[in-house]
Amino acid sequence: MVALSRPSSSSSSSSSSIKYDTIIFDLGDVLFTWSPSTKTSVSPKTLRSILQTTTWFQYEKGEISEEECYASVALEMTLSPSEVRDAFQHARESLVSRPFMVDLIRELRPGRKIYAMSNISAEDFDFLRGRSSDIDLFDHCFTSSAAGERKPNIGYFRHVLERTGADPARTIFVDDKLDNVLAARSFGMTGILYDDFENVERQLRNLCFDPTARGEAFLRQHACKHLSYTSTGITIHENFAQLLILEATHDPTLVNYVKYDGPFNFFRGEGELTTSAFPCDVDTTSIGITCSDHMSLERKHEVMDAILELRNADGIPQVYFDASRPRIDPVVCVNVLTLFYKYGRGKQLKQCFEWVESVLRYRAFNEGTRYYEPPEAFLFFLSRLFLVAPDVYKRLGPLFIECCRERLGMKGDALALAMRVLCCNFVGIDATGDLMTLRSMQDIDGGWPDGWFYKYGSNGVLIANRGFTTALAINAIKGTRLRMKRPSSITNLKQAWNDTVVRIPYRFRSTAYDAH
Repeated sequence: MVALSRPSSSSSSSSSSIKYDTIIFDLGDVLFTWSPSTKTSVSPKTLRSILQTTTWFQYEKGEISEEECYASVALEMTLSPSEVRDAFQHARESLVSRPFMVDLIRELRPGRKIYAMSNISAEDFDFLRGRSSDIDLFDHCFTSSAAGERKPNIGYFRHVLERTGADPARTIFVDDKLDNVLAARSFGMTGILYDDFENVERQLRNLCFDPTARGEAFLRQHACKHLSYTSTGITIHENFAQLLILEATHDPTLVNYVKYDGPFNFFRGEGELTTSAFPCDVDTTSIGITCSDHMSLERKHEVMDAILELRNADGIPQVYFDASRPRIDPVVCVNVLTLFYKYGRGKQLKQCFEWVESVLRYRAFNEGTRYYEPPEAFLFFLSRLFLVAPDVYKRLGPLFIECCRERLGMKGDALALAMRVLCCNFVGIDATGDLMTLRSMQDIDGGWPDGWFYKYGSNGVLIANRGFTTALAINAIKGTRLRMKRPSSITNLKQAWNDTVVRIPYRFRSTAYDAH
């Protein structure tokens, strides 16, 4: 894993709002690689041992000459000076740059100062400068031989900061040795430990580029291809995530879903990984009617009448429009309540509401539900209910806030964290720690990784959709930037929600849907 520090500064701002204007890179084993296998009498192990001697440290700091260094270490290692010289000459000649690192640095350069800071002798640096033009990537190369100090000594870092005038809180330091990264962090710099290029690239992009712009580009790039997939590696074609992406982005060009004139089905075609003749369900139906606008008001009420007929003996709507599948789920109930309250019929589901209240009060959702994996899903969909039901917010709001506070800092994948931050933004809770974790999860392509959302109730196979996770992550970050206050009225609730919704520009508004 890449180790990432939170910069120290006198301000209260976190790295999520810092504009980094300086990056300092190590050279050896970061931008350049070399081989200790020199095909000489000096073994790789011995060569590496020489690099850790006090004599070599003196040489790197310019305190002794190359000849003095080779003679001294030869004596220590029972070698001849010529053997040592030959070994290091071969090592120098094996030096090559990492083209992928060079390309990344070039991309990072605009608007930033890029420096190198290396433990390297004057002779080795002269060789490197003559061998590779990639040294020209840097605004300046600081060497231990010129500074008379070497990493991780504090004096070397102080020297570089004084010479560059860089603000440590706006500076990133990349090195392959933890001691050096730790020393940089002690000055307040953000330290990245180089142990894997992909990890380093992800962290640098996440620190240096706007996460929401990258996320929006990912959504546009994969428009109409945001397919869900299972924890067993199977792609599935369903409506549910498409509808939620539509709601999160307000951009119909990003999604494909079936427009029904009645109950909605989870799948766009036949059932997948389940019975082929899969029944319509009240969850997808409730989301579909509240997220889309193609159905007439009269037809919506007819569907709601049909949902009322699905209530069991306890007054709880069952999940499927199929009496042979008697299932209930509190998150599904929340979504049904949202539909009914939106159209002025919430009071018809009194027993359903009371059960949802009990689930919230006693934290029955803390390990997920039959159909929803993260506990945050219950809270997220409750926030949607609050938008259309101010009286419900007045009654459940205090409990909701307690639950949001309790979830802070708990483990979760990208989707769980995005939902958590959204809920906290909704009621004015500071979720900076979870936001920073969410931001650090953004992938190189701009999207966010797996967020296991719902699951097959019969076998527990999980379902994720990167498009939906990315859309919510964008909204969570944007909502935090707005520093929303706790809502106190339905007007403020709607504004709070609308402020977190990203609207991605699109050109073809009328050709968005699959017409099944």
